Amino acid sequence: MKRTTLTRLFSAYCLMCLFLGAAAAQTVTGSLVGHVEDVNGGVIPGARVVVTDVDRGTRREAVTNEEGNFSINSIDPGIYRIEIEQTSFKKSIRERVEVAINTTVRADVQLEPGGVTETVEISGETALLKTDRADVSQQITREQVEELPLSVDRNYQSILDITPGVTEAQTVGSSFGNPNGSLTNRINGQNERYNNFQLDGTINNQTNVISQSNIVPSPEAIQVVDVSTNSYDAESGRAAGGVVNVQIKSGTNDFHSSTYIFNTNSALSSRNTLATLDEPPTNLTQFGFTFGGPIRRDKTFFFGDYQGGRDRRGQSTILSVPTEAFRNGDFRGFGTIFDPGPTGTIAAASRQPFANNIIPTNRISPVARAILTRVPLPNLPGATNNYEAAGTFIQDRDQFDVKINHIFGDNTNGFVRYSFFKANTSDVPAFGELGGPSTGGVATAAIGPSRNQSGTINLTHTFSPSLVTEGRLGFVRVLIAGASPTEADLATQLGIPGINQGDFFTGGLPAISIGGFNLGNTPFLGIATTVPFKIAETSYNIVNNWTKTMGNHTFRFGGDIRNLILNKFQAAGSNPRGNFTFSSGLTSRTTGTSANSFAAFLLGLPQTVNRTTVTQLGGYRLRQYFFFAQDRWQVNPKLTLNYGLRYEIYPYSTPANPGDQSRYDPATNQVLIAGFSPVDERLGVKTDFTNFAPRLGLAYRLDDKTVIRTGYGISYIPLSVNTLATQNFGGQTDVTFTGNAAQLPPRDARGNVITISTGIPSATGVDTTSGIVTPPGNATLGVVNPNQKRGYVQSYNFTLERDIYGFVSSVGYVGSRGTRLPGTLNINAAPPGSLQNERPLARLFGRTSDTFVSDFMLSNSYHSMQARVDRRFRGYGRITAAYTFSKSLDYTDAFSLDDDLSTDNNRGPSSFDRRHNLVVSHVVRLPFGRGGKLFDSNGLRWQGLLGGFTLSGVFTTRSGTPVDIFNVNLITDPAGRSNRPLGAEDRPNVTGTPRILGGLGPGQLFFDTSVFSDPLPGQTGNVGRNSLRGPSFFNYNATLARTFSLTEQFRLQFQATAFNVTNTPHFRNPSGDFTSSAFGESRTTFGERSIRFGLKLSF
Repeated sequence: MKRTTLTRLFSAYCLMCLFLGAAAAQTVTGSLVGHVEDVNGGVIPGARVVVTDVDRGTRREAVTNEEGNFSINSIDPGIYRIEIEQTSFKKSIRERVEVAINTTVRADVQLEPGGVTETVEISGETALLKTDRADVSQQITREQVEELPLSVDRNYQSILDITPGVTEAQTVGSSFGNPNGSLTNRINGQNERYNNFQLDGTINNQTNVISQSNIVPSPEAIQVVDVSTNSYDAESGRAAGGVVNVQIKSGTNDFHSSTYIFNTNSALSSRNTLATLDEPPTNLTQFGFTFGGPIRRDKTFFFGDYQGGRDRRGQSTILSVPTEAFRNGDFRGFGTIFDPGPTGTIAAASRQPFANNIIPTNRISPVARAILTRVPLPNLPGATNNYEAAGTFIQDRDQFDVKINHIFGDNTNGFVRYSFFKANTSDVPAFGELGGPSTGGVATAAIGPSRNQSGTINLTHTFSPSLVTEGRLGFVRVLIAGASPTEADLATQLGIPGINQGDFFTGGLPAISIGGFNLGNTPFLGIATTVPFKIAETSYNIVNNWTKTMGNHTFRFGGDIRNLILNKFQAAGSNPRGNFTFSSGLTSRTTGTSANSFAAFLLGLPQTVNRTTVTQLGGYRLRQYFFFAQDRWQVNPKLTLNYGLRYEIYPYSTPANPGDQSRYDPATNQVLIAGFSPVDERLGVKTDFTNFAPRLGLAYRLDDKTVIRTGYGISYIPLSVNTLATQNFGGQTDVTFTGNAAQLPPRDARGNVITISTGIPSATGVDTTSGIVTPPGNATLGVVNPNQKRGYVQSYNFTLERDIYGFVSSVGYVGSRGTRLPGTLNINAAPPGSLQNERPLARLFGRTSDTFVSDFMLSNSYHSMQARVDRRFRGYGRITAAYTFSKSLDYTDAFSLDDDLSTDNNRGPSSFDRRHNLVVSHVVRLPFGRGGKLFDSNGLRWQGLLGGFTLSGVFTTRSGTPVDIFNVNLITDPAGRSNRPLGAEDRPNVTGTPRILGGLGPGQLFFDTSVFSDPLPGQTGNVGRNSLRGPSFFNYNATLARTFSLTEQFRLQFQATAFNVTNTPHFRNPSGDFTSSAFGESRTTFGERSIRFGLKLSF
């Protein structure tokens, strides 16, 4: 089998070497096609077609075939002059035809009788009607990127949603893992990890977090953003969502430059609608310059840009801290606190209440008392949500791009680009050295540097008018790090033994989770599991494509080798300092509250403890292979047929060092360690050689103003290098200790009760060099299907597009269906009411910890009606409108399932699903003053006062996203069996259909909470996933710009941008946590009005 696999890979590699082609890379060139006929409709063969780049002087030629058609492929983006001539006809000249990346521009011509010395000039803007492609795509132009109101940090990704089917941009990861502020969008119902980001046609996705872009160029450096969302050509791949290709500007025969500065300051921002305290000050400044022009006229050109960012962002979050009474063990008025005994071993049914509901001073854990001396007291009223933590997020960014274009001759040209980004980030935790969430309310609080690099080399050679080749080499390099501002021996100082061991990972306090005091899934105290970390990744791809024109057929074919390297110095699984989880079960009989959870902390009695012991860090290597062939067939002047086939090979990752990855075999209760004989580097996971992806598209012109398009395609799921690679068992061993019943404390391997004063036992060292080992029963393990078949998405569309008096309007059905999508399933989960020793694998092998299978096992579906209107006003700007009516269903937001016991219970509306989504954008030059229709000739005074204004904006209105109802209050029976499943999500019961009440703000119910209830012990709740809808969204961002012409060449522009012009409160979804005091209430808002000023000098 191994010999067969190697033979197949070698054969594929040899085939690659024969025609290295761009299969996964998005093209960086465009095409010009046309049909030449006489005034009577007769075809004109043999006509000479010459296209000239007006900015750089390059020329390409073609000759019309027997049917009067011509096709000029792989031409660089730019503004072109098209000359067509034939004996006995007047010469036709069409000026300023724009060709962008990944576009096919049609330029049909009727030649008039006459001599070639006579000319007929045709002027006008390039038609927006897409006549020869069946994909669903959109170009976001340089003017839109520079003039529309981008996000506060001026990220071009914030306006990708002006494209139908694209959701609003969301941040991804922490500020340390994502220092350049990369945003993500869900495209046509697919996971954000399925998008393919390209920069100048080569790789721009990161390897560790595949949904992040490595380089986010400054708006001033971008020439165009090409967004393909459905039924793209066979040339495009490694994407089941969308393909986003950003082209960096190039130099021309004229020098151009700009210098700019933008500032956003909280002094001009509106107050948060629900804020009770003053907001901390915020100041964000971005500044930079661009410069481009000729090094040698008509031969060599350059473009460069620099942008700096200085972010001082005041931030605050509302947390819960214990009151003075709670710290002293006084829980009067907060539910009954039952005494579990000094070690928590008294059975629940036999427990007696503490006298007066007060825990005696001598029973309070010295560790708990020492920790609480460093936790601040409330600064707001109440027992919960009573502390506002404030701080300043600090980040300094610097980035630049350099691009050189060179014309080697009439038939050869190319470019080289290098991009660089670095940042230093500081986001300290809310409780200082004790950790906790950041003051911005996110899980990861740390300090650290980062550096991203990217490069592209591109070469295009024309062998003849009918044969062209393009070759590219791209690379990505990422270095990021994060550390915690805490004392290395803090846990030891506070009395928790065995935590701080003097190594890279174990400094600081372990995570301390207390029910009712955590911020979502972020523990109350402690440093995040992922901190500290150092991540280094290198990716490169070698791509090349060939284009051959034969008659009415344009063939493209090629392949791509992509190499991905990831070295990840970061703990996986549990916290390397450990995690103490305190819940209500230890101080209750049958039900409990947050007071019971904090009482358990005071007693030092956790419900669960876990810890990752790191002895070897993981590194992964991955190589991917892509091939494609396609044909664009001009069947007749009205009908264009695009068809092709992709072939993709995704071998499983290999370890950087023996032992860097492993997989558990649940059939034998053994762990296979990669790289140690008899286990191979890929853990026996077979490569799937059946990933064929057909693509088919049709475009039919009913007339010159109407086009019908339809398309179908299959795309395979791209995954990050370590998505389905399990932890390196033995190198990173994750162990969990849990009481056998919901109200009993955990015990170590010797049967001793574990408390906060005893610390957390480290995992027992395991010798992995034998390649196959038997794991301890409380180790969390991962299973990978060795016979996995890669998942895929089918996408399809039917679209009608028409030019109605210059308004290019389209409406169509766009859909997709995902099959065998990646997911993880806990095969050691057990139904509610089960004890730890009743888990499925506990009965077989004594395994009491979670065991996750990673495989291609899920599905999704997306159906939509998408409509778009685009109107360009010559000299006055552009207006676009995008409307999407859609329904998206899936099983999970990422990979893990909420309910491991019944897969079908996870199916529901996607968390990003919105039924209605309307986005209108405009860039309008107001028609006043010189050159305008109004006040153009009323004297210099009026021209100066009223001229030069541009109003741009983005109006958005959306229906609400789903609200998920989860969590239950602990209820146990006398035997200690509860209503919470082991290792699975718990949900309440619902009676009838909850009414939407529409209340917004604290104390106001958005939906009826009275219909929800706790299931009884042994029961599973019946609430479905994402069963309700949150509030809708309305927003308008606008920029008013005034341009002053200082001289004939120099212009000065002043910008004022208002985000949320109307200052409409944007309420977040109401809480779906059934156990929270905020259940059913929308207590927070975001996006209050803020103002940004900018100044730009250009020539």
